[in-house]
Amino acid sequence: MLSNFRVFVINSIKFKLFPLVSQMNKHPILLALAMIFLFVLTFDAEAGQVYTWTDEHGNLHITDSPPPKSAKIKDVIQYQQKSVDEKRAERKEQQEEALEDLKEQQNRQIEEAKRKARQADERAQEAAARAEQITRDNNAYIKRLGSTKDKRKQFKKRIRRLKQEAETAQEVANVAIEEARLAFEAVRELEEKIAKENQPPQEKKLNKSGRAAGNKTENSNKRQQ
Repeated sequence: MLSNFRVFVINSIKFKLFPLVSQMNKHPILLALAMIFLFVLTFDAEAGQVYTWTDEHGNLHITDSPPPKSAKIKDVIQYQQKSVDEKRAERKEQQEEALEDLKEQQNRQIEEAKRKARQADERAQEAAARAEQITRDNNAYIKRLGSTKDKRKQFKKRIRRLKQEAETAQEVANVAIEEARLAFEAVRELEEKIAKENQPPQEKKLNKSGRAAGNKTENSNKRQQ
């Protein structure tokens, strides 16, 4: 039989949460919500059936006993109480699935970070190669333009522009190289963070105790000095 608490909650569903109980057949979504809630409430009950039915006045009833023959049955739920071992096994399986999902998510995060780092490295290499090419070509051109004193004076502005162009290309390359370095650093930090999060609780406790002991020794040595 359903406990008094469940009966109370069921009646609350019927007469408080859903005032238009007599028209529940016109509201299938509300009816479905009520049935799901009822199933949760009766999950730890003994094996049996839960009936949803309406009487001759159109009132909705939810009981664990068969309704009268004149009642119109809307639904019947079969439920079976799980043993302690079954519940424990189910919880373990859920935990393992959640852990597996977490690991997959973490692996995706790492792979995405590595992908961005590789792209940043490719951009850095391209920028460095471009800066090197521009510098080499411009220096050669400057050398031709400045082969004599008169030419250096004549092409002074062009020489200055060529030098600035080479310097700008090198600055762009340096920025790209720094972005690549930071991207790889982000990968390393992410891997360390995930490894720390996945560390068994006992190891975390030992590491924390070891750090605390190390700090205590260090402070003691400072006081002695």
